[in-house]
Amino acid sequence: MDRARTYAGDMRWGWECPRCKTDVTVTRNRDSETFEWRCPSETCPAVGFGFTSRRRARLGLLEYRERYQETYR
Repeated sequence: MDRARTYAGDMRWGWECPRCKTDVTVTRNRDSETFEWRCPSETCPAVGFGFTSRRRARLGLLEYRERYQETYR
């Protein structure tokens, strides 16, 4: 995937968790200076962390959603 040209969607909002369809936001981890997304549902283990930018975190969430949907069709 060419990350420089990949459309990351509306950068103001997060997307849905691929596992439980809950709204997921991207936040900055102040300790590591990286970005992460984490499903807010207590029963869902979905998480992504260590991204260098908010855009890359959203692309990571998009890639995870696409892989998850391909696996569980």
